[in-house]
Amino acid sequence: MLDNRKLLLVVSASALALTGAPALAQDGPGGGEATAGAAPSEIVVTGSRIARRDFEAASPIVTLGADAVAATGQATLEGALNQLPQFSAGSTAFSNDLNATGQATLNLRGLGAQRNLVLLDGRRLQPSNSSQVIDINTIPSILVGGTEIISGGASAVYGSDAISGVVNFKVRDLDGIEISGQNTLTERGDGGIREISIGAGTRFADGRGRIIVGAAYTDRDAVNINSRAFFRRNQGVSGTIPFGIFTPGANPASQGALNDAFAVYGVAPGSVLPSSGIGVNADGTLFANGRGVYNYRDDEPYLYNNGQALLQVPSTTYTQIPLERISTFGRATFEASDNIKLFVQGLYTDYTSTTIQDPAPNAGLWTIRVPRSNPFIPAALNPILDSRTDPTAPVVVTKRYSEAGPRSVDHEATTWQILGGASGSFGGSGITWELYGSTGKSIVDDISYGSVFTSKVQQLASAADGGASICSGGYNPFAVTNSPECVAFISGVTRNRTETKQDVVEFNLQGGLAQLPAGELRFAAGVGYRHNEFAFTPDPEQITGNIVAIARTSPTAGSTSAKEAYAELLIPLLHDIPLIQELTIDAAYRYSDYKQSGGVSTYKVDVDWTVVDGVRLRGGYQRAIRAPNVGELYTATTGLFPTIGSVANGAGDPCDTRSAFRTGANGAQVRAICVAQGMPDVLADSYINNVTQVAAFLSGNANLKPEKADTWTVGAVLSPRAASPWLSNLRASVDYYNIAIDDAIATIPVSVSLNKCFNADGSNPGYDANNFFCALIGRDVNSGGITNALQPYLNLGGYKTAGVDVQLDWSVRLADIGAGDGSGRFGISSVINYLDKFEIQNLPGGPFQDFGRTIGSGTTLPRWRSTTSFTFGTDSFNALVRWRHIGAMIDASKVTNAASTTPGVKAYDYFDLSLRVDPAERFSLRFGVNNLFDKTPPVVSGVLGQTDASTYDVLGRTYYLAATARF
Repeated sequence: MLDNRKLLLVVSASALALTGAPALAQDGPGGGEATAGAAPSEIVVTGSRIARRDFEAASPIVTLGADAVAATGQATLEGALNQLPQFSAGSTAFSNDLNATGQATLNLRGLGAQRNLVLLDGRRLQPSNSSQVIDINTIPSILVGGTEIISGGASAVYGSDAISGVVNFKVRDLDGIEISGQNTLTERGDGGIREISIGAGTRFADGRGRIIVGAAYTDRDAVNINSRAFFRRNQGVSGTIPFGIFTPGANPASQGALNDAFAVYGVAPGSVLPSSGIGVNADGTLFANGRGVYNYRDDEPYLYNNGQALLQVPSTTYTQIPLERISTFGRATFEASDNIKLFVQGLYTDYTSTTIQDPAPNAGLWTIRVPRSNPFIPAALNPILDSRTDPTAPVVVTKRYSEAGPRSVDHEATTWQILGGASGSFGGSGITWELYGSTGKSIVDDISYGSVFTSKVQQLASAADGGASICSGGYNPFAVTNSPECVAFISGVTRNRTETKQDVVEFNLQGGLAQLPAGELRFAAGVGYRHNEFAFTPDPEQITGNIVAIARTSPTAGSTSAKEAYAELLIPLLHDIPLIQELTIDAAYRYSDYKQSGGVSTYKVDVDWTVVDGVRLRGGYQRAIRAPNVGELYTATTGLFPTIGSVANGAGDPCDTRSAFRTGANGAQVRAICVAQGMPDVLADSYINNVTQVAAFLSGNANLKPEKADTWTVGAVLSPRAASPWLSNLRASVDYYNIAIDDAIATIPVSVSLNKCFNADGSNPGYDANNFFCALIGRDVNSGGITNALQPYLNLGGYKTAGVDVQLDWSVRLADIGAGDGSGRFGISSVINYLDKFEIQNLPGGPFQDFGRTIGSGTTLPRWRSTTSFTFGTDSFNALVRWRHIGAMIDASKVTNAASTTPGVKAYDYFDLSLRVDPAERFSLRFGVNNLFDKTPPVVSGVLGQTDASTYDVLGRTYYLAATARF
């Protein structure tokens, strides 16, 4: 990768070198291809298929222009859009887990990336993974002229997935060439992001044809988690450490043998308990772990001793994951006749990203069973082993395979889509048509390094000579390090492949039907077919479950398809009467026939009422659906490591003997559930859980049915056409939204299952071990820890969310108010969201619980969130100060467990600065600083070193320099 500082100078020099280039002529935002055949003065706004003159959306809509995106200083579209309060973080540059792929997704209203539809000029893009979500960086940002975001269901217009809303990117037309480069660097000299983009467009055949092309190259550096002091405060998330630890489980040693063994180290009798883990120091002496740390003599890095246990501190993980990406896009149109236009477009993206985690831990399903004859069992440990209930049983050893190095995954992905069709009009009827088809494919190859194979480790441990005849020196399961030959024997590289395909065919009509007294009755209608395929091919070692800390996974494949027909009517009701300048209704109906679930109807009614010039009221009702995607239907079992918090904060594992669940009045019933879930009875009265993360498994469900949603919106738009310069450039809107989803397809977080199983919120008053939520928790039969928590996709109860969006745009020309005689202009732009509620019902018929104003559940949901920009500019200069506000939140554990003392987070405010200078007509320079005051992120869930890296800034103050040249 290029050196950051060198490229910073290169970008600057390139901009200066291009000062002599001729100017670029540029059209406004495009999108006309989606409605080709309409009159040039007619447009289609996101949320409708009907083209009309001077139309403003009846649905709540937020627009973001290319200049606004550039002013954020973000190198990616997802980074810019996630600053809007309507979005919760989806997959971002800070999503570092082994299942992350480096793709960028959008999560509108916090309802999940799978519930908002992402379009390009009103048409579906190629999905990038099995969840059918779109990597929004598959198109070069240099070609995006504008973005429209609408709230509420839009399934009647666009089909499945448009439940929380629609994000529609509009391609701009170019005449000429535009080159842009940007370099981003943190104040600490890391986290560099370099992007170079080029866009070009020209006409041909006497103006009847047009070609636009664009390409972008992005190179993003990794940032290690320990490069920031905030993360170095982490006190450990896992009790599986590089030392091999004898884990007694259901076959404990006697107290007497333990007292005798540790008396030689000066440890008081009774300190080391039969449930304690026993490890071996480098000098051959023993140490105790798990129920108190005794006689630990080493200084292994990235271990934290909290007095009770030695915990693994993250050492190799990334805060920002590295990425190298090339994205290209091209479109060609040709007017074959006065009534027919042909068009074709394609996109191709190729990228590699890397995620990394600490070395593989073998706790749970992957422990080593060391026979008593193994020569590496230390002499000091033998008396303890001899005192066990079954002294001849193998020694169960848990360890983290640090000798094999960290687990890293290179995600090599390609996405392509080809679209072609024709559009036109039926003579002078005013009715236009469009027929198009698209096909695309996404391939993700996950290449994993540092994979450890259970069978290989066990082969060495079971060998009479400890494996010395297989690899140099043999394999010591109790040691932190082993020979390179043994490491090579037990570890290797594995490969998984995921493929998704999509084919779409659509035929659309739109135009006028009749002239009514209040205006023209217009319509849109069409039919469509969509087919999606998914195939996952895991590595053979993963199929057999032989990879440590990776769940056994079978090859899976499946497909979905839909046949659809829709109709939409724009009905003018009243016109030019007192208090009703214009009143129209936009109604639509769609019937969809899904391969898996059969037929379903969606519909909408929107009302648009112009009271007087500059005052509009709008609102509507939408019935939307979302059919289960191929990932939710067919995803094979996939391992995860969710956070459950700590007992000290009222969260954590309820089976921990220190928890309020065990010490409370119902402690006996809680204990019985713990044992029923797999905890050895002999450990139940001494069990302590020292970790905040547990092993869980995600899986698909072929029996899912579609989600249904009812969405309501009502709002007002104020845009006075006043003569006063103070008001002539004012536009404000206020919109209320209410979204209710039934039969929601989702998984239940492990922390929620624990609280509900153990009756923290009254969900299991009888403490029934067969309770639905209890059945989702499985425990290790040796340690009693949670190693098999299930998170299958289910049709759960539902979601209810509601809130208010406020958008304000105001500007004034200083000369018009007597403050100057030049082109100076001052402006304010603000987008504000107030979240009234975000209720979740986990099972049909169950209670709804409000997670609004919470953090820590996986979705961050502040009550208030806003982005406000203050700008001052002239024709050749613009300065912007941006204020980003994220409201205070309580921890999500308080919703399901009233006794939780886990702290929340305070309100956060970030300030950014952006400057743009146009030293000549041909090019511009931009410089900016994000997180101007270098604010560190808040601690989330009371765990030091843990935050929401996709919501809060984890890199600190960041600088960027960009240049754009047009010729």
